[in-house]
Amino acid sequence: MKPAQRFAHTCTFFLLTPLRTGVRVGSSFWRKSPFPRCIICFVTPTVSMKLLILAICAVGAFAQVPSPCVSPLAWEGRLFEIEPNRRFERFGRMSYDANNQRFAIREEIIQGETREFYEDILLHRESIGYRINARTRACTKYTLREPFRTIGVPLNATSYGQVYVGTSSVPGGSVLVNLWGGDTERGRYSGSWTSVGCVPVTDSYVSPTTGYIHWTFYDVTLGISDPNVFIPPSNCV
Repeated sequence: MKPAQRFAHTCTFFLLTPLRTGVRVGSSFWRKSPFPRCIICFVTPTVSMKLLILAICAVGAFAQVPSPCVSPLAWEGRLFEIEPNRRFERFGRMSYDANNQRFAIREEIIQGETREFYEDILLHRESIGYRINARTRACTKYTLREPFRTIGVPLNATSYGQVYVGTSSVPGGSVLVNLWGGDTERGRYSGSWTSVGCVPVTDSYVSPTTGYIHWTFYDVTLGISDPNVFIPPSNCV
């Protein structure tokens, strides 16, 4: 193998292998560049080869930093919600409409359970909420104190990397998701969204007024199949 070929082969290998600062390999001195997972090699290559290596490093570095994705603005799916501070949890179906700032959550009635089940209609644009007893259809109207919170990735979100939900060892046995989190003026959030489509998988939020809230979403379909889910029964108004 020619010297130039050996140099190119060595640098290609170490470009993909993170090293600690100050590692010596033979007579060559290696150190980390400002780019993550990118190593610059100081030997005696040609200028054109140096530029090529730096270009590869820059492309690799930018490719590793994901940008916040845009989540669907209207969708439906199943929901599991837990609020430890209130000792509250529920399974149900949720309709989400960010365009009109509204939610509709219908608890799934569990056979054999004697507790009450409810439907919630949250109209944040009007600051009005409705809670309907799923068994008796009795309705309570109340004022919403919390502003609408988008189930999406804010532009200033911090990336926490990518993970597989399930296992990547079995074909079709996993979903690759991006992890995001950060702070807003009202509290701190974190969540996961699919790498393809930016569909929400989990969403967690904590603030002084709400405490900790965690949502997990399943069986998501895009769009709203029945807009009437956001219209309260006649006995509510």
